[in-house]
Amino acid sequence: MTNHEHTIAVVEPSLDGDTTLQYAKDVVDRGGSASVIVLLGRETVDGIAAFSDSEDLPLADGREIYLDRLARQYSELFNGRERVAILSDGLGASRVVFDRAGHEAATSVVIPQRLVTRRKWKSSVAKSPVPVVIAPAKAA
Repeated sequence: MTNHEHTIAVVEPSLDGDTTLQYAKDVVDRGGSASVIVLLGRETVDGIAAFSDSEDLPLADGREIYLDRLARQYSELFNGRERVAILSDGLGASRVVFDRAGHEAATSVVIPQRLVTRRKWKSSVAKSPVPVVIAPAKAA
């Protein structure tokens, strides 16, 4: 029997990626599929700038290399079988995530707990066409 479960996992690399990724990995382990959407928040953008400086690269080149490595790192967690997208953490991010859920026929969306406190995310969660899993903050 084929598992048609498909989850979209939203992660912010420096803050809470582990909890949402674990949920996505569980779905994949059950025979489903996952898409990972990486939110580029302030800490990640700062990391890109630091990487560019340390490698003596222009910011645009450092960003391209950093994001490519980041996407590859997340993809490798799923043996390269799952899709990874990079998205700036801005006002329209929640809309993009939930629009994608509809286009990809997702069966669930998993987001970090901290996002639910934001007005745009709270509204998107309330209007979601699929169940939303609120992942707890990563244990210290």
